[in-house]
Amino acid sequence: MNYYTPAAQERALDAAHAAMEKVLDGMLEPLSRHALNARWNQACEAMAKYLDAKDNGEE
Repeated sequence: MNYYTPAAQERALDAAHAAMEKVLDGMLEPLSRHALNARWNQACEAMAKYLDAKDNGEE
């Protein structure tokens, strides 16, 4: 059962997009491997939160 409101789903999607933009921007910047890995992990967590918010319990 999905307990997230449409507004919460939209915020989660915005956060996922922002995190992915940081990863892509980081590929063009001189970042350390550790910093890029940290950004990637944040993006994965943000996308997981979005997918969890969007889940309605159906396959």
